[in-house]
Amino acid sequence: MPPLGEQSASPAVPFVQRRPRRSSVRHGQASCADYGCTRPECRRAASRARRRRDQDRLRGLSARVAPQAAARWAGRLREQGMSAQDIADRAGLSVTLVRRLLRTPAPSLTARDIARTTADAVLGIPLPARRSPTAPGLTDATEASRLLADLARAGWPATALARGLDVSARTVAEVRDQRPRLHLDLALRIRRLYRHLISLDPAGYGIHPADIARTRAAAARRTAGN
Repeated sequence: MPPLGEQSASPAVPFVQRRPRRSSVRHGQASCADYGCTRPECRRAASRARRRRDQDRLRGLSARVAPQAAARWAGRLREQGMSAQDIADRAGLSVTLVRRLLRTPAPSLTARDIARTTADAVLGIPLPARRSPTAPGLTDATEASRLLADLARAGWPATALARGLDVSARTVAEVRDQRPRLHLDLALRIRRLYRHLISLDPAGYGIHPADIARTRAAAARRTAGN
């Protein structure tokens, strides 16, 4: 026991914030480094975010702002056919944050402020051309999921389908595997792409044989697991 007035020396334990179990933060985002990730791309993103916050502080700007402007812009992006995941991918944010932003009530005075860097990232996404003005609204994803699964069994990778649909590969995988509803214009584009590709050989369109085999094997595992 140490003498009175003295404290026993103990090594400092570094604090590492625990990542939430359902977190959708990805590598390359500043918040990933906040959870203790030491990958170079995550640390660089965190450094850039700190510099932006320091610059805002020197200019007398608050680090946090009201969310309504970013929420309205995110809503417009969604109306033009972008999913929450598409917005998150373009802005470098987690899809959970984007979905929360999309739920922000416009006239609310109690909505929590968001980081200025988050608002700037969303507001900086250009408005895409409307994909199908005559097909608004949402529809059941069952048919689209089946068509995408059939294309996967035929050897068409999600990345190739994403290029043909003008969405991210993550969106293709979500519609194929888990999303219950999707925009009607995307459902129509999937139907048209299916009709065009299903009778074609992916190898004849620049898809590497190894990618074809990997896509077919993954589709077979998903089928066996259902």
